[in-house]
Amino acid sequence: MQAYDQRHEDILDSAESLFAQQGFHATSMRDIARAACISVAGLYYYLPSKQHALSFVCERIFDRLEAGTAESARYSDPYERLSAFVRGHLRYLLTNNRSYRVLLHDMQALDRESSSGVRVRRRRYFQSLVDLLAELEPHAEGNARVAAGALFGMLNWAPTWYREEADGDVEATAERLTELFLRGFRSSALVAEASS
Repeated sequence: MQAYDQRHEDILDSAESLFAQQGFHATSMRDIARAACISVAGLYYYLPSKQHALSFVCERIFDRLEAGTAESARYSDPYERLSAFVRGHLRYLLTNNRSYRVLLHDMQALDRESSSGVRVRRRRYFQSLVDLLAELEPHAEGNARVAAGALFGMLNWAPTWYREEADGDVEATAERLTELFLRGFRSSALVAEASS
């Protein structure tokens, strides 16, 4: 990695950490500069604004989420793909607590201009799960979108309650959540199919 790119990553680490600890609105560019051990003037060389800092942090989180769930593409069976997706998403959130906080609490602070790329990424990531669920249950129709939202809700709040000593490792927890979700999802699809 080039020196500029490494410094940029280090600065984003500092920004992400501060956003997670004290929130986007309570964090200043001066705070980020201090945490990254760089002058405020030097910081602007890497980040034109705090909005850009948040946008870059969110883009990087989506890069990592997509990399973590990419394993799902290796499987031909939709159930195995869903399991791999859930594992990858959950593993990332549980091992990157500050990313989870920024994504869930600060992403909406992005203004229209800074958020366009992030919103595209979020929609694409969400749609990848919708498509996977639609393939898993072709009769679910419009339910796949609702089910994707419900599954993300389950997964995205896991860092608030998950404890390895009580719940087992991430792999086991992901498997249990997948099974729990599928029982409800499949039941609703069967009910919808039977009533049509």
